Amino acid sequence: MELVKLLCLADREALLRLECPITGDLIMALPHGLVLSHVLDLIRWGPMSEEDAPWFEAISPPDGYDVKALEPCGDDELSGAEDQILSEIFAKYGKMNWKQLSRLTHGFPEWTDPGGGRIPISPEQILRLGGKSAEQIEKIRNEMSAYQRMDRDVAAYQNQEFEDSEAVLA
Repeated sequence: MELVKLLCLADREALLRLECPITGDLIMALPHGLVLSHVLDLIRWGPMSEEDAPWFEAISPPDGYDVKALEPCGDDELSGAEDQILSEIFAKYGKMNWKQLSRLTHGFPEWTDPGGGRIPISPEQILRLGGKSAEQIEKIRNEMSAYQRMDRDVAAYQNQEFEDSEAVLA
């Protein structure tokens, strides 16, 4: 649970400072505070689709809520700014247990008591409560949408390239 909350804190901070989250996961309000939805589901339930396979190449299957890195993951996919935010979040909050992190996230303005369920927290909500103007939020939303489209296009291209290479080998 500490991992889920620390990654959530890092995503929130990256969104506010860099105008783009690190993981791209959806932040949710749960009874025990803010979490990253998909990361929590991976830890709770394991892989749910082929898209989840890379997670389990680097992270152990869950043992309760505990997971371990299977090998050093590296940081070659991170920008220097993202790496710095992760380091800062870990230095500031890394010694807290999940209950302390839960209390901390209950203090964020975007947290709302979900009454036993889950409430999605939009990036726009975090940005607005973090002091961004409507114009800044619109610009950030458009940039995030463009990155998401690019990620989908690259994934589709790579998938097509893989399928084409399989056909050549057959």
